[in-house]
Amino acid sequence: MRIVLGFLIILAASPAMPLEAETQKRTCLDSQRVRNWIVVDDETLLIDSGRKKYRLHLQESCPRMGTSATLQFRGDPINGRVCGSLDFIRVEGEQCRISKIEEIDKQTFNNEQNRKKLILKATKGEAKAEKTTEN
Repeated sequence: MRIVLGFLIILAASPAMPLEAETQKRTCLDSQRVRNWIVVDDETLLIDSGRKKYRLHLQESCPRMGTSATLQFRGDPINGRVCGSLDFIRVEGEQCRISKIEEIDKQTFNNEQNRKKLILKATKGEAKAEKTTEN
């Protein structure tokens, strides 16, 4: 009884701590709803999960991400939600820790997707031009 009462007194006497970290809403995504993703660079992914789209930032470079056909999300083992900082993606055996997830609008997602397609098309065109000059 004394221990519980002492703990309550300490809590009551302590100054009110800012609840910024607790009240600041973290953006989470449901890994089971992921339909598609776009690798922006070695540290950034765009995620399509149906009606919601996300930009996922990694803590450090994850070079295998751009060449892998699969990604595995590791978040909450019960509900499958991925929120960042403690969560990660797994790419060909490599674990890449997530630093932040932010929700983006559909237009931003589509613009990035179109930009990526243009880059891939240009890269393929350059490779084709190199082959014809070699022959």
